[in-house]
Amino acid sequence: MTLVRVSVQAPTVGELVPSLGLMIWAPTARRVVPAAGGNPAAIVLPAEFRVPLVDGAADIEVEPSTLEWVWTVMEVFSGVPAKRKYFTVPDTATVDYTDLVEIDPATLSPIPPVSPAWVAPLTALDTRLSAGVITPDPDDPGFFLIGA
Repeated sequence: MTLVRVSVQAPTVGELVPSLGLMIWAPTARRVVPAAGGNPAAIVLPAEFRVPLVDGAADIEVEPSTLEWVWTVMEVFSGVPAKRKYFTVPDTATVDYTDLVEIDPATLSPIPPVSPAWVAPLTALDTRLSAGVITPDPDDPGFFLIGA
């Protein structure tokens, strides 16, 4: 079992306060727990369970996910629309919820990080500056010569 630590805060005037809400966890598929210690193998159903936030936090013990299934989590927090996410849970003692890897439910592959819209133009500008295509104008500080 892995302990997933959750902390959710909401902004107010001048500070952050613990958020109100709950999380609904469910595995995406049923699975089999092998026989052990004289007990027969067991089917674990993909049933959901609810975890309320207490002072904006919760500790949740869950099975680590595998290549065949992941966890789906419905985030239901006060003041924002509910959101469903899919995560892999590593086989470690403890992990922060913010460190879980978000998964594309169609492929069970990690979702690539989203770059803000301003990253691409700045990267292009940096490339052009490095290539010497854009140079500072010696006569007008703060202005640049393109292709000069």
